[in-house]
Amino acid sequence: MYAALIKEQMQLRHTSLRKMADEGVLKRSRRAGFFERLEAGSLTIDEFQRVLVHLEIDPIRAGLVLLCYNSASSYEDPCCETTALVAVALAARLPSELAACEGQFETIRQSLCDTIAKKTSSAIAKHHMSLENRHNGGGFEHAYA
Repeated sequence: MYAALIKEQMQLRHTSLRKMADEGVLKRSRRAGFFERLEAGSLTIDEFQRVLVHLEIDPIRAGLVLLCYNSASSYEDPCCETTALVAVALAARLPSELAACEGQFETIRQSLCDTIAKKTSSAIAKHHMSLENRHNGGGFEHAYA
């Protein structure tokens, strides 16, 4: 799926393997067969990283696309971006919260993770509805003005 994601991001940014080689992102000698090597997992880490940085591909969002969504186009979905932002914020916040607790931290059950995700998703949806109401003047009044 990374190959599809990179191809899609290249199209969105109107770039090509040739342009990336001209800009020094890829070695000219490595341009041919790039996608085949990518799909086979035989790119060097450095080469792969240069492409991701050049295309501004967020590794958290890319990981979500690979693990949770069915298509590379999900990368541009606001749900994917929001999920990545929440994941990063949680990862930054959780260690300091746990440091204030006593005892050994253990991984929580999947059912509790699902409950937390449901509550968080509901809070995000409520926030979105609140923003929509503010932008649209609440209700459907804006449609009849």
